[in-house]
Amino acid sequence: MPELKVETMIHQIATLPFGDLVHLRQMIDVRLKSEPALETAPVHDAVFVAPISEPDPEPNRRWLKEHQHEYAGEWIALDGDRLIAHGLDAAAVYAAADADGAYLPLVTYLLPADTPPFAGV
Repeated sequence: MPELKVETMIHQIATLPFGDLVHLRQMIDVRLKSEPALETAPVHDAVFVAPISEPDPEPNRRWLKEHQHEYAGEWIALDGDRLIAHGLDAAAVYAAADADGAYLPLVTYLLPADTPPFAGV
């Protein structure tokens, strides 16, 4: 069997339908996870980095549903269902969330209830 050049394979991969790309990605992920030596070995000047786990968004949603009206017009930082900080100064809220050390806190601005819907532009 003739040896395929990497450039040829990349071109062929680029033309695959989306479903085949997903399947190929899954196969590659399984292979990389099964070979720990590859986790730190450079592959074409890249390093495989395992994805980080995301916190469960449900406690944030529940907190927002129950308390959003209390903090309308302010920035808030949440760690699940725990309020880390709130205020009008976004930088101060981000700094408080960073100082707290929470794992991937939610920092967002809560619109006042009387804010008209965004119409674009």
